[in-house]
Amino acid sequence: MKSKAHTRVETKSSLLDTIFLSEKRKNLLLLLKEEGSKSSEDIKDVLDFPWKSITPQIKKLTDWGLVLEDHGIYSLSDMGVVIASNAEFFLNTLSVYEENLDFWSDHDVSPIPPHILNKIGELGHVKIIEQDFSNVFRLPEEIMTNLMSSRSIMSFISIVHPFSLLLLFEYLQKDIEATTIVTGKVLEAFHTEYHSDIPLLKTSNPIINKALIEYKKEIKNVFRSKVSDFLVYEGDLKPISLIVTDKIFFLSLLDKKGRVTTRFLIAFEPQALKWGEELFMYYKERSKPVSSSLSTL
Repeated sequence: MKSKAHTRVETKSSLLDTIFLSEKRKNLLLLLKEEGSKSSEDIKDVLDFPWKSITPQIKKLTDWGLVLEDHGIYSLSDMGVVIASNAEFFLNTLSVYEENLDFWSDHDVSPIPPHILNKIGELGHVKIIEQDFSNVFRLPEEIMTNLMSSRSIMSFISIVHPFSLLLLFEYLQKDIEATTIVTGKVLEAFHTEYHSDIPLLKTSNPIINKALIEYKKEIKNVFRSKVSDFLVYEGDLKPISLIVTDKIFFLSLLDKKGRVTTRFLIAFEPQALKWGEELFMYYKERSKPVSSSLSTL
């Protein structure tokens, strides 16, 4: 005689098989979850299979109580909605990792807090871009176009990069709202760069010298701008770079040996932007305004 525990394991295993061992059943569950009730004709057209091959799969789902049928209209039961939602979450998570396994395997994801990392499936389709070292200070045109046409920008900077401030200069000139978080060391570097009497480049070229003077003025404008919200983060775990706008999400991480890499992640889908914003807000909540530190600028 089988124990109750053994019976529960068997039942759970059979339900898993019912959902994941058939593409038709899995796709039908996800279809009804995403689009609601469907007629047999609708299901046949969307899944693009003969109805004869679909009916046995529907029967298995109805036998489990996941799908309900009423006068030829099929819908998910309450239990079906819960299971389909969790199945979708699981499949999306697998997809994010599977599509870019090398990136996630090689990089240190510890700066992403567990409660956000657990929702990584919400990123959807992402692109991994790898730059060669000859263009390490240039962002691809696809990224620049989206950044420059965005209405707002949230950025986290943990290394001094020429692009970081140049991007902020552009946003300030356009009166676009910008929220920037820097680490204590980056803030110190910007502060030192502004106050230092030692020129960044030793040159007698008046054009370059004038450009450097203007650069220092722009640093001051960035920190004092009413459009720009500047904060400092002093925690230990941090990404190399994080940018979120209303059009693009950009993330750069150290590799697992603590080294900077030339690979970074970008995404454009609304759910990815939301995920990126949640990550940014995590850091913002642990940061403080830097205005008092810059009173001497």
